[in-house]
Amino acid sequence: MGVLDEVLNDAQPGYVASVRTILQRFMDALDPTAFDGVAKADFVLHVIDLISHSSLASGHRLQLISDLSSLDWWCDLELGDDGSAALAALARRTYFQEAHAIGFQMERADPAVQHAHCVFAGLLLDVLHSPTRGAFDYIHALAADPDNHTVDVFYSGTLTPALQAYARTRLGASLAKVTFHSIDADPNFLAQAAGSGPRTFHFWCEQAFIIHISLAALVGPTVMFTCGDAAPVQYADVYWYCQDPAYIAKLWRRKGAPDGFADNYRQLESAPFNRSVAKQNRGRAELGFRPEETIIVTVGNRLGVDMDQAFVDGMGALVRDNPEIRWVLVGRMQAFWVEAFESVLGSQFTHIPYDDDLASLLAVCDIFANPFRAGGGNTALMAIDAGAAVITRGDVGDVGAFVPSSHLSCDAESYFAMLGALVDDRALRAAWLVEQQTLLARRLDQDNFARELKVLTQIAFRRFSARIPTSLETIFAQPMPKRLALRSSGRGARLR
Repeated sequence: MGVLDEVLNDAQPGYVASVRTILQRFMDALDPTAFDGVAKADFVLHVIDLISHSSLASGHRLQLISDLSSLDWWCDLELGDDGSAALAALARRTYFQEAHAIGFQMERADPAVQHAHCVFAGLLLDVLHSPTRGAFDYIHALAADPDNHTVDVFYSGTLTPALQAYARTRLGASLAKVTFHSIDADPNFLAQAAGSGPRTFHFWCEQAFIIHISLAALVGPTVMFTCGDAAPVQYADVYWYCQDPAYIAKLWRRKGAPDGFADNYRQLESAPFNRSVAKQNRGRAELGFRPEETIIVTVGNRLGVDMDQAFVDGMGALVRDNPEIRWVLVGRMQAFWVEAFESVLGSQFTHIPYDDDLASLLAVCDIFANPFRAGGGNTALMAIDAGAAVITRGDVGDVGAFVPSSHLSCDAESYFAMLGALVDDRALRAAWLVEQQTLLARRLDQDNFARELKVLTQIAFRRFSARIPTSLETIFAQPMPKRLALRSSGRGARLR
């Protein structure tokens, strides 16, 4: 079996067709024989090297870079810190080459940018899609501000009638300030965004490798949401999330983010996340659970990738040793995973491939056990809100931003020790839940988020004012030509 077949076989359910398309693009764009004899552990760095030394046009290279990033999410590739750093560095070099054709950027900061905004909202899917709901909360925070008069929203996907109805409900009267623009329908969307007058540019769940993130920084202040334990690939005047700045600085340094990126990070108390209201009340019996069981639930779209061996071994041992535990896994998984858990854990294991009323399911669970993964933040918020105490690692993943620091474990051993204590002690679970719901109330305070976002916009404007006109080397984190480096250091050149 070749390495491309191995990657395809490891694709998560629901992503097989997309993975197959990406692998075919690799075959078409790169020498197919270059994959012969390559081990899966070396696949990521090998593809990066192939792209880097190819004669492909910049746009084609960027497509393959984005494709490789997607495979990291959809397959068990283990991109790792070195792979993440190398992929991001290759992207920035490619952007830099492409951007030399651009001769325009702002040379004077107009204060009006603080009151007119462009939001790149990423993919709009449906009302069950948490980034989609968060996009409308983000837009609301800008549009409801009486000081703001314009909010242009650039999105991919489809603004369906259901989403239009949701927008009317969520935005209310402030919808009059908002105009939606389809990126898919208009290839000149960036010219429209940049040519409509002074704007602050916001990036919410936008694809990390889309070059317009960097190009926007040439013409206006930029504010970027970051999450998922990933370092940003491109420059922004302000990055934000709810994670501790020390955690972010260490993480981004480890993943090869350019010097200075972490200096632009701001920790917020609140974020544009919202509650998912249960459609119905469901009892344990209805779901096949016994009243006396302690129900531990784990939820995710990519559990086959998210659950590493340490997590699986620890959960398996905990469940086997306590017959009153039921472990519920929610999300599509490869059949071999399900068969293995059913074989070893028997009736103490339940797999639910999909549940469109996750809030009501979580309401009958006791503990949300988060795997040792990068994401999962929105589901953890939903679990806390529904009444399930969350346990997670503090050294990995974005869920750590949403639980008190005293609830965070530092490694697998302490994680399962804490989980065991929660299983054994109902009072401890109840106390944890009170503390977590108190923090959650701050995280979900949308009025506070609007105030914090306004401050971020002001900071971005000040930083933009101080840096323009900005060299391409600064935006794309490339070595500065000697004459510019000397100028920026305050030293003049002299002959030797």
